[in-house]
Amino acid sequence: MYRAVLTAAAAAALVIGGVSPAMAATPASRLPGAPTSVHVSGAGDAATLTWSAPRSGAAVQRWRVSIRPTAGQPGSGTDVVAANVRSERYGWIRAGVHYTFSVRAVGAKGDGRSVSVRYTAPASTAVVQSLYGLDAAGAVVRFPTTGTGAPKTVAAKGTGYAADDVGNVFVPSSDGTKLLQYPAGGGAARVLATGLHLTKDLRTDVAGNVYWVDSVSGGVVKLPIGAGVPKTILPSSGTAWTVGRDGTVSTFTPASGSSTGPSVGTVVSRTVHGTVTTRKVGQANGQSIGYFGTVVADGSGTLYFDYRAFGGSGYNGFWSLAAGSSTLVQVPAKVKFQFSATNDDSLLLGQSAGWCAAISPTCTTDRSLADLFTQDASGVTLDHAVTGGPDVPSNGYYPGAADSAGDLFVDADSGLWRIPATGGAAQQLSTAQFSRLTSI
Repeated sequence: MYRAVLTAAAAAALVIGGVSPAMAATPASRLPGAPTSVHVSGAGDAATLTWSAPRSGAAVQRWRVSIRPTAGQPGSGTDVVAANVRSERYGWIRAGVHYTFSVRAVGAKGDGRSVSVRYTAPASTAVVQSLYGLDAAGAVVRFPTTGTGAPKTVAAKGTGYAADDVGNVFVPSSDGTKLLQYPAGGGAARVLATGLHLTKDLRTDVAGNVYWVDSVSGGVVKLPIGAGVPKTILPSSGTAWTVGRDGTVSTFTPASGSSTGPSVGTVVSRTVHGTVTTRKVGQANGQSIGYFGTVVADGSGTLYFDYRAFGGSGYNGFWSLAAGSSTLVQVPAKVKFQFSATNDDSLLLGQSAGWCAAISPTCTTDRSLADLFTQDASGVTLDHAVTGGPDVPSNGYYPGAADSAGDLFVDADSGLWRIPATGGAAQQLSTAQFSRLTSI
């Protein structure tokens, strides 16, 4: 089950009259007028602000939109969108919270008056997410994260894909020059942008922006939701790159000579508003970590680094890097074989019952998934026992997907599985194999 395309308002919206007057230094005739027909509508845990052009005033060059309170929103709740855009969608809308959405026109001489709309999501609002994956034929298939309901093929040829939290699926064309969108409500794909150098590794954030690495320049490209104009936002994707649900894009380049000593590499991060920071990353004790594998992000600004330990065990473990920090902290999970994933605010590890201290054909152990380990952005950890879980592959980095409720989804040799957030009995969703799992 996926979120329906947003339709009628789920709760009454109140328009608050044009707010602040224009600055006295600039005549009103030289500023854009106030936007008209400002309205908010909601469904599930999302809401959409829509508006029309001013009836008078100077030409509109862009729009400044915002939401308050800002918890969970990219860019601290404020965004600037192109002049031809007439809507902005927000995820992470929570039941019972009183929100204020605002929009104003930006002109060559300054901002026009803003118009605000109040919205309160009803008590019935719930996070409804979907699980996506590629089947053996390369088709994008959608599963309900509840574990009930039939899967549905969304795109027949989606070798690379991304999905947003409304249910739209994005795939590159076969020649990599066009980005296609398969609408959440079904129907034929439409072309969002052309003349591109797409790779198969597409990403999205909670707002619905799409990201990829340009196959020619190697830079990270962003296609803003609704704007339709791709833009290179970082000149390089580094050795590995990741996008948090808050829209922060981060790249990592390991220091030369593998990951030893007080400096293990450089992190470059760019917020949804364009602020770029560079951090030289190390660890406090300066000891060896291992061979860098990959980096993933949650939606709270925390990065998690996968490293394969030196020596014969082949163990893959995680280190966390808090938002704004330059010091890696080891995730205190048990040394086990494991699946991994991140969600809005946590790292999740599905860990095996047994472990082999060294790679050896003579080592036999219980590799069934027996524990669900979780660490949130503040460092709080939980460990829940799992029964009837699938076998975990013996060595390596094995990414899965996790929803905001804390359920972990993994592709094992025996098929696709759901591991409940509170532990207990694992649930098999399919006996088929799926790759590139995404929950959103």
